[in-house]
Amino acid sequence: MVSPQASSGEGLLRLRADAVDWREVEGEVVVLDRTNSAYLAVNAAGAALWPALARGSNAEELVAILRSEFDVDDARARADVDDFVAMLRKRELLES
Repeated sequence: MVSPQASSGEGLLRLRADAVDWREVEGEVVVLDRTNSAYLAVNAAGAALWPALARGSNAEELVAILRSEFDVDDARARADVDDFVAMLRKRELLES
């Protein structure tokens, strides 16, 4: 897991355009991980974060998105962002 301090200081987080193809369909995000030829399931929180990650965002903006969309507190939103970013990093889907 990425610590909250690390994520808030990382700067820009952006999906690797060469690694994923994705579409938003009826409020859900459908993702193809091209490096592994695998489809990914993205939950509602991930779907809310995905467009921001596609254009490039920072952890604070991602936390704000979750707080706004799901009415969760800062600690919960930050933990969810950290977990999601860690999963994307593990799959090597974020730019370095």
